[in-house]
Amino acid sequence: MLGYSYDEMVQRTLAVGILTREQINNIWNGMNKNQPTAEQMLQLALRKGWLTSYQIDRLAGGEDFGFFFGPYKALYMAGAGTFARVFRAAHKDSGSVVAVKVLRARFSDNPAFIGHFINEGKLVSELQHPNIVPVFDVASGGRLHYMAMEFVEGQTLRDFLKIRKQVDAKTVVQIGIDACSALDYALRQKKLPHRDLKLSNVILSSTGQAKLVDFGLASIAQKKEGQEVLFLKNQQSVDYIALEKASGAPRMDDRSDLYFLGTIMYHLVCGVSPFEETKDKAKRMDRSRYLNVRAVQNVVPEVPAVLASLINRAMTVHPDQRYQSPMEMLADLKSAKIRLEAGGETLVSSLRIGMSADREERVKNLDRKTVMLVDNNEQTRQSMETLLERLQYNSLAVNDPKKVPDIFADDDTAAQCIVFNAQSLGIRAVRAFNDFAQYRGLRDIGAILILDGGQSDWADDVIPQYNRVVLTMPVKVKELRNAMKWLTEGAGKAE
Repeated sequence: MLGYSYDEMVQRTLAVGILTREQINNIWNGMNKNQPTAEQMLQLALRKGWLTSYQIDRLAGGEDFGFFFGPYKALYMAGAGTFARVFRAAHKDSGSVVAVKVLRARFSDNPAFIGHFINEGKLVSELQHPNIVPVFDVASGGRLHYMAMEFVEGQTLRDFLKIRKQVDAKTVVQIGIDACSALDYALRQKKLPHRDLKLSNVILSSTGQAKLVDFGLASIAQKKEGQEVLFLKNQQSVDYIALEKASGAPRMDDRSDLYFLGTIMYHLVCGVSPFEETKDKAKRMDRSRYLNVRAVQNVVPEVPAVLASLINRAMTVHPDQRYQSPMEMLADLKSAKIRLEAGGETLVSSLRIGMSADREERVKNLDRKTVMLVDNNEQTRQSMETLLERLQYNSLAVNDPKKVPDIFADDDTAAQCIVFNAQSLGIRAVRAFNDFAQYRGLRDIGAILILDGGQSDWADDVIPQYNRVVLTMPVKVKELRNAMKWLTEGAGKAE
């Protein structure tokens, strides 16, 4: 039983403005006139669609606020975060449905929080992009601070993943394209990074379009009239701070968004997070959290190589080896989409051409093993060819890492070991070394990555695999010979 009589409930609904006198008269005509009750009144209003369960609960609970935010009538709470709640609401005049994000009461007297919140709304209201949820209205007065935005019919990626468990490669790539398009636009047009990319901040609409929400941490370091205005200095995402600290990146690095877009795609395709999910700040700040991520293809071996390569590059810890801009990552995403839709899920498809069950037997019958040298410096290549001849290996020189898959597509016994020389190829050698490990038809072929002394930190970005060896200069002949012998004679086989 409610603690209100019929007459008292009528006065409550009129006082808070949730029903009109005309609606109340209409309800009265459908009621038992002898024993009118507040319960009957509210249930009739619910059936007629004039009240929602959320509104009835507040009326019954004696609440006098939370029914309207400015001109927007709250219908129900759609979500809640640390700093704000989000309501589905309707404009009291036009009836148009919106999402209203309202700063929580406990922060509504804090000038820093209010300034941050309003600044966020005004900044995002300037963004007009199909993959960014638009903000229509921003208001602040007394203890009420809110912004009205598009209500997207759909669900967050976190909720989507709970249902799907794992997401197919084509869908993941399309989500990546949508998100990256939004990041590219916001950064180029407004110099505005997101700074809080995660599954719950990407909404997948009912039409399958991904939209970014909550650029809430992006306004922390905005420039205004030549002065840096710092809002909520210590409130930015712990994960972003930890990544930049672990990688030696500058604070507020734009490339951090690309790393966390990579983590979203990883989580979708694998069905599990690349990290241990925890609220423990110390664990989230631990550098090893970023250095010990399992490569995506080691979690889901059947992942298309083109997608695994893209995710691994986005999630490279060293920022200089990551994608350098959303535009650069977007280009690879669009290329991956074309390749996946063309029917070849990856380069693996082409590599399977000519692959046969007796390949291992044919390799055993070779008179002499071949080592492929991927190196674009003629002098070092000639020196290596001389050394290989002395060690009784055939040599095959390749000056461009991109040619390697094509060579194996034509001849699956082209080489039994590959040497990628980062001294001449730079970071391209590391990427090629990692990519090669993903071609399922060639995973049993050993590979060596040679790093210069100044490149030793790149070893942290190498994807570990049983038959992959990383050597850092200076490398002794004996060390190189033993590595090649181990890889070409079967010791590097997976057990």
